[in-house]
Amino acid sequence: MTQVPDQPTQKRQRGRPSRISRDAIARAALEIGVDQATIPAIAAHLKVDHSSLYHHVAGRNDVISIAAELAINELDWRAPAATDWRSELIILTDAIWTLYERHPGLAESIHQASVTPSSGIRSFAESVEKLQLKGFSLDEAVLAVDILVDMVGECFLGWWSTTKPEADGRTRKERIIAIWEDEATKLPDKAEQINAMVDIMKVGARKWWERKRDLVLAGIAVTHAQKAGGSDKVQT
Repeated sequence: MTQVPDQPTQKRQRGRPSRISRDAIARAALEIGVDQATIPAIAAHLKVDHSSLYHHVAGRNDVISIAAELAINELDWRAPAATDWRSELIILTDAIWTLYERHPGLAESIHQASVTPSSGIRSFAESVEKLQLKGFSLDEAVLAVDILVDMVGECFLGWWSTTKPEADGRTRKERIIAIWEDEATKLPDKAEQINAMVDIMKVGARKWWERKRDLVLAGIAVTHAQKAGGSDKVQT
């Protein structure tokens, strides 16, 4: 019987590494913009067939979830150890505002609870713990962080919605300002108060948010001093 000689074992060829991974998909979603990150758009960005993405993600909600995780993990929000509690909360909320500005659509996804990033929960807990180490009770610390995190999101979303263009080419902000200014002319006895709000709208979102934040911080300082028996100096 004739023996068939052994065939040489073929070496597996190495191709280029796959462009697709959960991390690559998340990063593509952030580069495109969370509000624009559809499965076809991400596939086009990565130059792959959109059906291949489903080997890595379940759908758009999954994409937004991992994109939010990545964005928060890369967020520089931690203050130096010696920072006082007030400055620490300012650094935290400034970082959140920057996060939302950098990634359009992320604030909406988080505040509508369509995604709940684990990294956000961990960051919340760490922020609370930092306040506890500075003399806050657990209840005080949770309330302070929760109020400010909620407020920065709501303030950002409220102003962000006014930047959208309307059919006549104006932004919603421009239309709203025109309505308020018209009311000021109709109600001269209330014009001072109405125009004060118009001035705020013209100055912009960030400045108004900072004034709201500072008012809340002043209230936290008073409450904290009272609960500590007046031993802490109220920060202004």
